[in-house]
Amino acid sequence: MSDKTVRDAVLDTVLNQIDTGDPPEARATYDRLIDAGASNSQALQLMAGALRVEMTRMLNESTPFDNARYAAALAKIKSPEG
Repeated sequence: MSDKTVRDAVLDTVLNQIDTGDPPEARATYDRLIDAGASNSQALQLMAGALRVEMTRMLNESTPFDNARYAAALAKIKSPEG
């Protein structure tokens, strides 16, 4: 699987999370970043980075996805404008 395929899949997942509001922190984070001046692309890339970190941890440690840890990572994202 190419890096582009993985990147696209992660971005699709973030977009789906925002659209469905699951987890609710995804929509809240996106709105917060946009309100702070981030572009759509910047917000999605920052959120995708948080998702990749949690997914990598999950795979490396052979543990379930940790929604609380992911929500905490989303909360720590700073706007590139701020």
